[in-house]
Amino acid sequence: MSDEFSPEVRAGAKAACAQYLELIEPARPDLARYCRRLTGSLWDAEDLAQDTLVRGFGLLGSMPDKVSNPRAYLLRVATHIWIDARRRQEVEAAILSDAALSSAETSAPTQEGLAQVRDAGAMLLRYLAPQERAAILLKDVLDMSVEETATILGTTSGAVKAALHRGRGRLKDIERQQTRPMPDARVVDAFVQRYNARDLQGLLSLMLDSGSVEMPPIVTEFGREAFERERGWFQHSVATGELPRMRLMRVEFLGESIVIQLHTLWGQEVLTSVTRLETLDGKISRLRSYTFCPDVVREVAETLGYPVGPLFYSLRKFFASWQTMPAEALR
Repeated sequence: MSDEFSPEVRAGAKAACAQYLELIEPARPDLARYCRRLTGSLWDAEDLAQDTLVRGFGLLGSMPDKVSNPRAYLLRVATHIWIDARRRQEVEAAILSDAALSSAETSAPTQEGLAQVRDAGAMLLRYLAPQERAAILLKDVLDMSVEETATILGTTSGAVKAALHRGRGRLKDIERQQTRPMPDARVVDAFVQRYNARDLQGLLSLMLDSGSVEMPPIVTEFGREAFERERGWFQHSVATGELPRMRLMRVEFLGESIVIQLHTLWGQEVLTSVTRLETLDGKISRLRSYTFCPDVVREVAETLGYPVGPLFYSLRKFFASWQTMPAEALR
């Protein structure tokens, strides 16, 4: 077995995915509305919608019959993912309970003890940074080595050890809460300031080594080597400066500090993208840009009272629109 996918395989997958996304684009608004109703949360709805797109693409090759209704197909996939996720929450809590209880030097556990362990499992899934959560599950629950865990997470053994140390310590210190942790506003402000200054190195220094950069469904980057690459998200978004007269601003949305992207078109600022950050110890552990999630951007703009700018599901239409924008619109 080869250690990596060949360029031909990657190119074929990329072309097939682009064709798939273009085909199902008319169904995307209905999918977004359906996911919004299922989850009751703007952010969870978009996560579910993106998971649906990925799962739907992967399943197509194994379908025995033709898919004559892409909209119904996507909604069915979303339903199964949602149901599976709800069930999996209980299973993951049980796995964590078994792992913790098997090593406990106690007699038969009490109901109170079981509840406390399940609460710890819930904290692991809810409050830890993604890399910490994954590291603990891989190392402590699945009993993988540090080296195996590092390979799966695309990082170094040292970064895994650091994530395990932080995560284990955090599990001991965190008290059960009803709301998920909010990003550090100081880190968000630093991100906005350095982005507006086009300070590439300053932005990269804000990233946690084991962090992630995501712009679904276009870009997913894990680990410093990935998001520091020449054509990575930061290089493309900050260094190239392909889109004119744009700035970022931190705002409060549903009790969370998020970042909105504003472009000046026809003499007024319009909202064209939204970015959310997850932070850990003064660093960004996860950056998620919703540039190609029009339903999210539109709801944020309407809630905050900003006019919305051109929004697109596809990279091709995105660049085609900006490249054909009349010069007077950008003055």
